[in-house]
Amino acid sequence: MAQKVVAGVLKNSILVGKIVPSTLTGAHKVQVPYFVFDNRLKAFFNHHQEFIASDPSNESKTGDVVVIQKIENMVQKEITHFISETMYKCGDVKDPISGEYVVGSRTRAQMKEIEELYGATGNFDYETAPERGRLAETQDFTDRPVYRKWHEFEKDDPYGIRN
Repeated sequence: MAQKVVAGVLKNSILVGKIVPSTLTGAHKVQVPYFVFDNRLKAFFNHHQEFIASDPSNESKTGDVVVIQKIENMVQKEITHFISETMYKCGDVKDPISGEYVVGSRTRAQMKEIEELYGATGNFDYETAPERGRLAETQDFTDRPVYRKWHEFEKDDPYGIRN
């Protein structure tokens, strides 16, 4: 019975997932979490399914949480979904109820109040910080193509992903 429920969840036309690093060009690999109920242990267990999604706007990067939709008329067999919306950029999580940005368990406004009460510590300032991606091609190499490592070499290549 659990497998029938899982198949139903993954067959939805709209899914939410996280972009993971991949060797694809022109598309992203999106990891969608779902739960499977074990009748013997009477508990739910976390599983993941990966989908290949095209990004028409080319704004999404690795680590972003996105909404993907199923493509009605598939051009390529591998690409089954497209990214319709970026919910959260990597590192910028917004509380869905209040609409404020959250860092850990506190909102940024709460952190600012605490700094005003106890004195500024000189930590990271979110308001003056530039957007993610300004160091692309200088210190941030997430836009470069990656490949799967099949062997361990003495010199470590930052563009290789362990198999």
